[in-house]
Amino acid sequence: MVASVGQRIEARCTRCKDLTGHIVVSMLNGEIAKVECCACSSVHKYYPPAKKKEEAAAKPVRVRAGEERSQAVKESSQRSAKISAIKEKSSAAPKVSVSKSERANLKALEEMQAKWKDRMVSYSGNAKPYSMDLLVQKDDFVDHSVFGVGIVTEVYPPDKAEILFSIGMKSLRCQCK
Repeated sequence: MVASVGQRIEARCTRCKDLTGHIVVSMLNGEIAKVECCACSSVHKYYPPAKKKEEAAAKPVRVRAGEERSQAVKESSQRSAKISAIKEKSSAAPKVSVSKSERANLKALEEMQAKWKDRMVSYSGNAKPYSMDLLVQKDDFVDHSVFGVGIVTEVYPPDKAEILFSIGMKSLRCQCK
């Protein structure tokens, strides 16, 4: 491919550390010397795109003294298979670190769910369908279309109630006794 100044090409960017679009800035002896990255606007030497893995895999296999070529090719393919298996294992199960606040949130959610399960023991299947005009009192069971079955834990007259659902506590509008 013959390039010229001002032409857009693909190149490796030293600042972005990625293959991005570049504009040819200068040429030296018919070859690209400097390019400008279209992503970060940095001007740097031209670094051609990296070779594909398939081309890199086609490297010649070194044969040691006293070794057959077929044996060297076989060992090389076994080594590359082991390396790719190790890479797959390391990328398949990334280590996840959980912050203190996330742990606290998970613990609070588990406690809420346990509390909900304890309160649902007395549930007999007769929950009131939720609406904003529903008249509720403490310990009533409410069936919400999104949150499911919950129990009224606190009422705030005239129009709020705290309802414990399996996903947590929700403050909903309703009529209070």
